[in-house]
Amino acid sequence: MNNDLAIHGGKKAVTISPTERWQPPYEEIKAAINERIDRNAFSGDWNNTYFKFEDKFGDYMGAKYCSAYNEGSTALWAAYLGIGVKPGDEIIVPSYTWIASIASAVYIGAKPVFCELERGKLVADPVDIRKRITSKTKAIVVVHLFGNLVNMDEIMAIANEHNLYVIEDCSHCHGAEWKGKKAGTIGHVGCFSMQGDFITGKAVPAGEGGMLISNDREIFNKIIFYTHINRPEKPGEETDEKYSKYYPANMGVKFRAHPFALAIAGVAMKSLDSNNDAKRSYRQKINNGLKDIPGIITLTEYEGSVAGGFYGGMQVIYDPAAFSELPKDKFEKALQAEGVDTSYRDYEPLHTTPLYAEGYDMYGNGMFGIAGDYQGYKTGDLPVTEETCRNIIGMPIFIDEVPGYSDQVIAAFKKVAEHYRDLL
Repeated sequence: MNNDLAIHGGKKAVTISPTERWQPPYEEIKAAINERIDRNAFSGDWNNTYFKFEDKFGDYMGAKYCSAYNEGSTALWAAYLGIGVKPGDEIIVPSYTWIASIASAVYIGAKPVFCELERGKLVADPVDIRKRITSKTKAIVVVHLFGNLVNMDEIMAIANEHNLYVIEDCSHCHGAEWKGKKAGTIGHVGCFSMQGDFITGKAVPAGEGGMLISNDREIFNKIIFYTHINRPEKPGEETDEKYSKYYPANMGVKFRAHPFALAIAGVAMKSLDSNNDAKRSYRQKINNGLKDIPGIITLTEYEGSVAGGFYGGMQVIYDPAAFSELPKDKFEKALQAEGVDTSYRDYEPLHTTPLYAEGYDMYGNGMFGIAGDYQGYKTGDLPVTEETCRNIIGMPIFIDEVPGYSDQVIAAFKKVAEHYRDLL
């Protein structure tokens, strides 16, 4: 037996720790929160925290209207309400995403229509989306997964042709761009999560938090009416009289963010661009080192797009056909034995989960949510998505790696690829 591979007793290719050396600005965060404690700003703090951060975020993104939420999930809920989703509507969404991308639409009564990933990528396939449009389709939800952008030119062309709304789930891609415009501003509404910490969380973390942006006045007016009790009328938001007459109670629902969370996010915004630049450089170095290995598919960006955010790390797609049908799990275990960290944020395709494969009658009347005429899904219904998800190899991405780690990761991939027959 060839013992070159570490899994067979050989020396590891990776001896350097996969550690993030960049230090988050914790002292600045503590000072920002303490300042609010000293002012007794435990709620609202509209002018000094809430509106100030909204303006900063909206200006950065290039969005006229911006609202802060307690999480990305409620931002998505607000978006669905804003575009007028109602029971019986169909929402096209990729199956490979986190459940929050579609869950709030289901609560409203809409039905998910899952679409394929584009082959060789981890984002929705516009060609497949077009095939799934019916007379009941209300909106297309695109998810810029792990910071990789969907082909927004194609998506908007389809939406305009069929008079559909487009919601961009940007939870993974803060700061990404599509042909000079920030992700989240191309569709009708953009939604962002700010969950987690500075190392493993979203690119602009707040512990828990979310943001919604739009350039559509009518949609935004409706969003504020439905989701923000006691929010003061903000200069520049041009509140329509048909909604302002209900102020301040509006619909009586409070989805707003906590001022402490926005204080954290405000500090995080300062390093977003530099952190994105560093992560792009790291990912590009790995991709350059792996691109000539047959069977290891690196993720390429569309011309004119710039990936960003990178929540969930970085991914490559394994092609078992190039390795005599060696299962991905065996290849990956060999990489792990070499010392490669292959931990990352993975998802089970939603159409294969019991909730969406079988449906669920929320109110027992067979008419609401994923019930009634909902046909459900079975394994094999989205073959490209299923095949892709079986063959993802994910890894962490770094702002400031321990010097030499990426070189050793590239060497480990080449070593395992060269000796893969020893794993058959």
